[in-house]
Amino acid sequence: MFIKIGKLGGEQELKTPSLATCFEFISLWSTSSDTALTARLCAGGIGVCLDHLAKLPKYKPAIHKPSDYGHIILDRLLNAGVYPSEIFEEGTKCLSFMATKIPTQEAVEDKINFSNAQSGDT
Repeated sequence: MFIKIGKLGGEQELKTPSLATCFEFISLWSTSSDTALTARLCAGGIGVCLDHLAKLPKYKPAIHKPSDYGHIILDRLLNAGVYPSEIFEEGTKCLSFMATKIPTQEAVEDKINFSNAQSGDT
């Protein structure tokens, strides 16, 4: 998946952050009704999904909470001239991308059943 932010060099491919990072951001995003928090999470989603470009500060879970990191990235993006609407739109794409990476209970059970069936065949 790709997002396009002109101020970050145009179209960029998203890379999956750690599953724990995905889970943290998506957990907050799915329960947020606060526009400011959503803006931070969208900006943070951009930051973690574009970490491989080394253009934005790195997310350090031992130091930052997702909202704290999002504030840092939001400030950086706004100061670079990225429009808030672009942050929301492209950040939502990043968060949606991250949500698809989190394993569902059904997928985990299917994988366990597949692994158990294979070990019984050998």
